[in-house]
Amino acid sequence: MLTGCYYEWGVRATGTEFQWRTELPGYYDLLARGFANGHLYVAYDPDPRLLALPNPLDPNIPQDIPKMFDAVLYNRHFYLYHGAGPAIMLFLPWRLIVQHDLPEGFAVFLFCFGGYLFAALTLTTFLRVGQIRIGAALYGLMLLALGFCTSIPFLLNRTMVYEVAIAGGYFCVAGGFYFLAKMFASPSPLWPIASGLTFGLAVACRPHMVIAGGFALLTVAIAKRRTLAFLAPFAAVGLLIAAYNFARFGNPMEFGLKYQITGPFQGQVHPRLVNALPGIHYMLLTRPVFTKVFPWALLEWPPPDFPRPPEYFIEPIIGAIFLAPFLPGAIVGLFARRLGPARWTLVLSGCSIFVFLIFTGLSTQRYEVDFLPWLALAAAAGFAALIGRSAGVARWTVCAIFAAAVVFGIFINVAMAISGPFDDLMKNKPARYVAIAGWFSPFEVYRPVLNPPLSADIVAPIAQKPDHLREDLFLAGRQLCRYELFLDHLDGQPVLVSRFCGSDVSKKMTPDDKPALIQARYSPELREMMVRARGEEVLRQKVEGLITAPAQVVRR
Repeated sequence: MLTGCYYEWGVRATGTEFQWRTELPGYYDLLARGFANGHLYVAYDPDPRLLALPNPLDPNIPQDIPKMFDAVLYNRHFYLYHGAGPAIMLFLPWRLIVQHDLPEGFAVFLFCFGGYLFAALTLTTFLRVGQIRIGAALYGLMLLALGFCTSIPFLLNRTMVYEVAIAGGYFCVAGGFYFLAKMFASPSPLWPIASGLTFGLAVACRPHMVIAGGFALLTVAIAKRRTLAFLAPFAAVGLLIAAYNFARFGNPMEFGLKYQITGPFQGQVHPRLVNALPGIHYMLLTRPVFTKVFPWALLEWPPPDFPRPPEYFIEPIIGAIFLAPFLPGAIVGLFARRLGPARWTLVLSGCSIFVFLIFTGLSTQRYEVDFLPWLALAAAAGFAALIGRSAGVARWTVCAIFAAAVVFGIFINVAMAISGPFDDLMKNKPARYVAIAGWFSPFEVYRPVLNPPLSADIVAPIAQKPDHLREDLFLAGRQLCRYELFLDHLDGQPVLVSRFCGSDVSKKMTPDDKPALIQARYSPELREMMVRARGEEVLRQKVEGLITAPAQVVRR
């Protein structure tokens, strides 16, 4: 119940509301609408100006031409390269029943909470099969670990087409593992059928989830347990995916990436060995940035420097070992025979998906949901097996290590979810953010405040200096919603810049080597920052929703 309530709140916290009985612009809503109308392309027509371009897939298309960013343009129609699984499982049935669109945020909540329940049931099945008794408190802690130490809280912060596809894949793979575990615990013929079907649907959401389905099939074949019952639905879904691709692009193996409208160095997946080392660093080992101000642990922006190819795609990210510090327990789970054959599938699937991702040259936080939940589940089961075999001081020591790792992981995941990829909670719901921060900020110097009165008097020369040299004068708040007053230099000309949340106002200044008085004053009533230099007003900027703690105010 705690996990479910948090997931629902996590989706809505940043301002995403569930809009019912209306037409919505979500990509999966458009795809379901297209399916309902009897075609495979989305219900959105390309702009004629886009179709008239010599290369409508050019990343540098003029901004005034509307387009579906990260969609696929082929044969004068838009398609999705994202798997159709979520549309078939949820969006299309909803559309046909109620005649309206399903909010993508609600779909992400349903998929994530459903996947979490499957993961919790899988852990419970492992414990029953292995006859492992660990106590209610430790069992509850393991359930919290499966709900929070998996990067899922971060996924809930922003719910768009990307998160829907990832959440759908998570739900299906979690269901596949549960049914697989039940297959080895029960003689019912329905379990292998359900497992093969859900693993197949996972591929329809995230194509590389075929790795998990492949290992599950291998596990079933080695155990000689109803291989055909598993293989038939898994292969049937695979054939339907191939037919879907062929009907769209004339190639059963083409998902549309080569026709994607996107930015430079995006859209094409070409696994290369040179991507492996930065991939390991970013997706496994990148540490959070710790601060003294709520929420205390942040994703670093821009991402930390690490040797990588120039076309490497990187977004803010925290390594999996910090999100789930108990991951080494997966090694124990791998060799804990009491847990049953499904444990091999968990560990090998998680590790293999991780290896695939690090070779792609694409590192972003949401991708960790593709592999981290399965390794976390195996690790929790491994610790349970280890604790079940221990006694006395050794048992208490292992329990304490696991508990400390889970608590730390929950802290990092929730802190990361609050900041999100782009500080959406702070930007969209500033009063809510400040209220939450106030509950956990006993010291005034570290307590964020909304629109506080601020002032700064800076004495600095406004002189000619090397191009693009930046001189910070006054800073308040936290990236990415920080207020910044600084001197920039362009072609030897000093420029005074006032910036807030990526919005700039600037003023070219007359160079002078003599120190000048620069005054910045923020009016909470007017929500304006006024800047004076050399005795006259030079800049005035609207600054709405400025959040800063006294410790985050920096004056030159």
